[in-house]
Amino acid sequence: MSEEYAYIVFDEYFRPSDRLEDRLSTLEAKAIQGLDRTIATSVIDALARVDIAYLLAIQACRYPDQFRDRLNLGRYLAIALKHYSSCPDAATLNKALRSTGMLPGAAITATEFERLKAASEENLANELEQILDAHGYEAYFNPELIIEAAYPVAMHLLGLEWHLIESVAPAFILSDRPVPMRINYGFGIGLSARLGLRLSKPTTVLDDLPINAVKASRAEIDAINQEVRGRARQWICGPGAFVHNL
Repeated sequence: MSEEYAYIVFDEYFRPSDRLEDRLSTLEAKAIQGLDRTIATSVIDALARVDIAYLLAIQACRYPDQFRDRLNLGRYLAIALKHYSSCPDAATLNKALRSTGMLPGAAITATEFERLKAASEENLANELEQILDAHGYEAYFNPELIIEAAYPVAMHLLGLEWHLIESVAPAFILSDRPVPMRINYGFGIGLSARLGLRLSKPTTVLDDLPINAVKASRAEIDAINQEVRGRARQWICGPGAFVHNL
């Protein structure tokens, strides 16, 4: 259930809530201004670049099937625990972790606390994963970390080289899964029916100058659309393989 409903928040009566989705929608509504400006002007200015990077990052972190791996909670907590190394007991540590929101269901026992205190820096993340697994996934999973995870993903995207291309006529396919599940150093997406974006590993020093759209070739359009189709067809449901021919 944790993986299937990764960004649904449940209340104390286990009723689903849209609280997190509402927060994400609010953030997206603010960031969408940069994308709208880009679509209207065919130019990505410095602020629009930040907005678009954040929008793409939120979409990447929404993928429930990859969410736990993306956050790597054991390593996050291993870093956090360094700040609480002076905690005298498990109760104090649990209180500290709950207050940050990093581990809202923190219930580390005295025995587990001693295990963590004795663990070497290299083994701390592994010890944490074992303890968290023993408590159960729901006990420590915090869906709101989607928002926290989006920031480093956006920073990674901003460190890539951006190329904006434009088609004279509507040509780019838009998908509800615009970015790959694993973001590395190169992929393409459609920003609108006429605008496409190609991100790649930088070959020169990056700057904050506006990115002006250049005319897209048929090959560039087809390449981006092929990527989008490939990502989307993994998630299309239908009778047999028929939908993959659409």
